[in-house]
Amino acid sequence: MKLFLFHDEITTYTLNGNQETGEYWMRQLVGIPGKKTAMLLVLCVMSILVFSVLWQGSTAVVSHLENGYVVMLDPGHGGYDPGTITARGVYEKSINLQIAQKVKEMLRPSGIEVLLTRKEDIDYAPDEVNGKTIKKQIDLNRRIDMANAAKANVFVSLHVNAASGQNSGAETFYHSKSESGKRLAELIQQELIKIPGMNRRVAKPGDFYVIKNTSMPAVIVEVGYLSSFKEQKKLQQSWYQEQLSRAIAKGIANYFSINSVINP
Repeated sequence: MKLFLFHDEITTYTLNGNQETGEYWMRQLVGIPGKKTAMLLVLCVMSILVFSVLWQGSTAVVSHLENGYVVMLDPGHGGYDPGTITARGVYEKSINLQIAQKVKEMLRPSGIEVLLTRKEDIDYAPDEVNGKTIKKQIDLNRRIDMANAAKANVFVSLHVNAASGQNSGAETFYHSKSESGKRLAELIQQELIKIPGMNRRVAKPGDFYVIKNTSMPAVIVEVGYLSSFKEQKKLQQSWYQEQLSRAIAKGIANYFSINSVINP
């Protein structure tokens, strides 16, 4: 039995039952000498087919990952501004950053581009500037500018609350004049209240500087209360931070109608 190429197919044949004659005519038709070269040709064809399949698959993956959405995560406070500090020396700014980093990692499979306003313990107020109010406004304006420059679709600022008494649980705030911000806040809060033991609060309007002054839908997520001794201990635990981060990531993914990329 011998091989020759006919259009895109490989066909077997014999010619007059004569192996040598068949081999001669195969060489004439294919224009190549001998069995080894014919096998190499077959392998080349197969390689091209495999490459084509892989290329198409990789193209599909790239198109899935590049969905064009940009999220700016803002780990609140940082640098000179610690946020809330507990009597045991727990800093809000540290928890904010830890949770932001986890949210970013959990959103990675969605194809959403996630940016952070800070990746370490820094602020954006120049050292020569004096006065807490002015320093704070400069710092917040820089974060807002970062979101605008990145053309972010949404801005999510992460914080930890504090109050007198033993209040606990997560809260999400939006600007009262932003319907898109309200929807984002509601979707995040709906996921947060699924965490075992979480309160049943709903998303609320708030009058915070960053959500008033961003050009895109913006929310503030208060992930819990450091003033609650019981919750303070949980907020420092990686397993609880992961639950909070997963809920926030799911809420963001749901806002963009990306529903199956965050692990349960």
